[in-house]
Amino acid sequence: MANNVYLVFSEKPDHISVDDYRRWYADHAQENIESPGFVDVQRYAVREVVNGEAVGGEQHLALYHYEGHMAQWRNDLTRRIATGDVVLREWHQQIKFKSWSCTPLGGLLTPQSR
Repeated sequence: MANNVYLVFSEKPDHISVDDYRRWYADHAQENIESPGFVDVQRYAVREVVNGEAVGGEQHLALYHYEGHMAQWRNDLTRRIATGDVVLREWHQQIKFKSWSCTPLGGLLTPQSR
């Protein structure tokens, strides 16, 4: 399993339905992981939780696992967008994105008392 994680949080444009956004993102995530370096992706519906209660609106999270350096798949995605291999919707620029590249620090911790 790859240890590097790339997190992409996004909020859909207001004029796009949740179902349409989820359908589009499933296709988009599959297009993305065809670039070398990506291992897999899992998508989530996420909501902020404060004091045990969900607050605010739903956001979308795509959690990508990748191997090697981020530049490998970033460069390939840029090339594939330029050649039309990855097609972005006309409303793609209206999506609010925030992303993080995550590299593990130390090994995986597991419960020791069980």
